[in-house]
Amino acid sequence: MLLDLFDGALADRAGALALDDLTHRQVHDGALRVARKFEERGIRAGDRVAIYSENRQGFVFAYLAALRMGAIAVPVNVLYRSSDLSHVLSDAQPSIVVCSSASAPFVQEVSTQAWLVSAAEIETWARDASIPASEPRVRPAGEDPAVIVYTSGTTGASKGAILSHGNLEAIVAALVVAWRWQASDILLVTLPLFHVHGLIAATTASLAAGGRMLLRERFDARDVLDTIAAGTVTMFFGVPTMYVRLLENAGDTPAGTGRALPPIRLYVSGSAALSAETHRAFEERFGAQILERYGATEFGFALSNRYAGPRVAGSVGIPMPGVRVRVAAPDGVEPLRDGEIGELLVAGANVFEGYWKLPQESAASFAVEPDGTRWYRSGDLAQYDAGEGVYRIVGRIKELIITGGFNVYPREVEDALERLEGVRACAVVGKPDPARGELPVAFVEVDGFVDTEALLILLRSQLASFKIPKEIRVLETLPRNAMGKLDKPALRRLL
Repeated sequence: MLLDLFDGALADRAGALALDDLTHRQVHDGALRVARKFEERGIRAGDRVAIYSENRQGFVFAYLAALRMGAIAVPVNVLYRSSDLSHVLSDAQPSIVVCSSASAPFVQEVSTQAWLVSAAEIETWARDASIPASEPRVRPAGEDPAVIVYTSGTTGASKGAILSHGNLEAIVAALVVAWRWQASDILLVTLPLFHVHGLIAATTASLAAGGRMLLRERFDARDVLDTIAAGTVTMFFGVPTMYVRLLENAGDTPAGTGRALPPIRLYVSGSAALSAETHRAFEERFGAQILERYGATEFGFALSNRYAGPRVAGSVGIPMPGVRVRVAAPDGVEPLRDGEIGELLVAGANVFEGYWKLPQESAASFAVEPDGTRWYRSGDLAQYDAGEGVYRIVGRIKELIITGGFNVYPREVEDALERLEGVRACAVVGKPDPARGELPVAFVEVDGFVDTEALLILLRSQLASFKIPKEIRVLETLPRNAMGKLDKPALRRLL
């Protein structure tokens, strides 16, 4: 059970720091006090507790309180406004919404019967010794829902993926083993807590391992570099954009004086593809190899580069402990041969049961074998590289560009572009064409002036003719969502 992992860490590390300056005992008791206040307001097991706030301790306490009492935590993207926010609140129908002073006005604009409470008040309850820190009357079982995390919704209305206590336990246990998580580790958390990367990989795993997390409201490259330079942390998790910003700001910190940063044990990247160029540049600049992993809202984390190496740039490594993966034809379940590109299927105790109130879409998300094995259809195109012994993600099925009968995988073209001088970031999408069906078009962020015709000439020496973008458009910044993922639907709308 997930709660047993927390309790084990508490038994071993009660007086050790867990969340900023709070000990594991203080975090544990604080969560119980918040759960008691929730119960007093009529919140019961199975009720939804929406958390719509920036990163702060009140977010963590509300999440832990919900887990303790068997309620279902619903982290909500703090950047959501009326349309997206209304959809999530009307779909999840929470009994309570935890918000901040900045986010509360947006909740008040939409229709909800939920009880609004501030994250600041949650923090006050957690520290109030007059509130009994007693266990709730109901202790959830492994199959009980723990969280509903809404997908990014780039292809339609966002769906609520239900992760159970058993799912979270499996995800956390795999992370602790795969990344050699120690109770002495200190993790700097700048990822948003409304996402599985920040909430489960960072917060939940750190508490279960008995470690300490330093929580920041948001990512700030100079603060991260200064914190690492001070020798304060041993682990940092980020998305590719964060690592690009760390490289850009290295000259504004002690690292820019010619002195190397103190080595930290682990840098992890996920939530979007990390370019091989960024991987190489980071190692050259900071003397550390980033560990890239692969995950999704529906199963947490499935693949990771080896902790002890080799960490293969452009790959997502091998299956996590307890996780099975397979590359199959998009409409099938039988495994393809090594090197062939197909849909990545995932099975294991980490995989969710389905989407909130969407039984048909839930059923369509799985391929079931005769022996009962349920494979989740990730929608990601992947291939197994037998030479390196690793898996590679080459794109999304819905992003595949078919031009004149040939398949173009955007990631391959993007990798080639990102290796060219002056290209900081890029995205390749399909443009409708009456003759060939689609044509690849590239959007790029650049450093200074870049001759796009010269880029095309260089690409022609590296890629097949049908893979060459019909045009390259320069944008000051590429559109991204809150997790740093490229917003390709927004680019398609530009076409």
